Amino acid sequence: MTALSIILNIVLILVSIVLVAVVLMQQGQRQGLGAIAGGAETFFGKGKAKGLDAKLAKITKIAAIVFIVAAIACTIVVSHIDNGTEAVVADTVVETVETVETAETTEVAEVETTEEAAAE
Repeated sequence: MTALSIILNIVLILVSIVLVAVVLMQQGQRQGLGAIAGGAETFFGKGKAKGLDAKLAKITKIAAIVFIVAAIACTIVVSHIDNGTEAVVADTVVETVETVETAETTEVAEVETTEEAAAE
C-alpha cells in the first residue's frame, strides 16, 4: 500500500463516521404522536430545529459527495498499484524463466562436455 491509498482509506473511514453521526442526529420527516398533541416545542424551538435540520442536511450532502469521490479515487489508486505490481511480477517471472533456461542449457552443455571427455 502506498501513502496515498492509506490516506484515502483514512479519509473514507472518517467521512463514513461523520455521515453516520449526522444522519442519526437528524429528525425524521414524520413527527409521530407528538405532532398530534402539539409537540413539546415552542414557536422559537421549531425555527431552531429547522435551522439545525437544514445544516445537518447540508453536511449530509457534502459528506456523501466527499465519500463517493474518495471511494472512486481509492479504487483508481489501488487498481493502478495492482497493475504496477502485476507488471513487476510478470517481469520477474520472465526473468526467472530465462535464468532457468540459461542454467539448464549450461548444465546440458557441461554434461555433454563431461561425457565427451570421459569417452576419450
